[in-house]
Amino acid sequence: MKNAPITKSNESAGTGRANSTSMPLVHIRRGEAVTDSLAIAREFRRRHDNVMQTVAALIAEGTIGVLEVKETSYIDKWNRVQPCIELTERGALIAMPFIGGRNSRTGQVRLVDAFLVLRDQLAEKTSAAWVDTRKQAAASYRFMSQALEMARTDDGKNTGTYHYANEAKLLNWILTGQFSSMDRTDLPQPELALLEALEVRNAMLLARGVPYNERKQALPQYAEQWRMKRLAEPKLQRLKTFLIGGASVR
Repeated sequence: MKNAPITKSNESAGTGRANSTSMPLVHIRRGEAVTDSLAIAREFRRRHDNVMQTVAALIAEGTIGVLEVKETSYIDKWNRVQPCIELTERGALIAMPFIGGRNSRTGQVRLVDAFLVLRDQLAEKTSAAWVDTRKQAAASYRFMSQALEMARTDDGKNTGTYHYANEAKLLNWILTGQFSSMDRTDLPQPELALLEALEVRNAMLLARGVPYNERKQALPQYAEQWRMKRLAEPKLQRLKTFLIGGASVR
């Protein structure tokens, strides 16, 4: 990658990806924690095209090495493919002071914290919990594939490799914001658990005959509800522990 892409200043360049507020600030790619220009723009409250230009300038002058970045893309709210730049942890940390924006200080803190959390999650991937969740996600994918095949058979249609891949990419889009293939071994345990839940929910919707476009609207909402529930569970557990402890004292 000699030159990073620079978008023109227009309305679409400044927009985030669909349901971008539910997308992680940092994600895993090939076993490495990375972020991207769109996530940075959202977090720092800057236009995406401005972030792209800043990163491209840092690459051009050699401040950020070409091995620290990767050209990628995302789907905007008009379902158009837009350019994006993925950055390694080192590349992001170098770029942060140059990004600016209305939320610069808070954005830098949150980005650093997100990378630290993902480091812990990467270490977690050797745990029995991750292995179990990975097996469950594989089983739920087979369940979803069977539901897809049955739904298409009921409509008198054949099911090809493309159709299975399209369903997988739909769920990948909900997790990462990109309609592309994904290595599941890159996912931390919480994201694997969400993927399993999405596969089961998608299978149920397929069995009910819900069209693709309706599922594309419903599944991101389900993912957001699932994440919010997971965040609330530790708080509820602490509250139960407190109440039980208080009752025993009385």
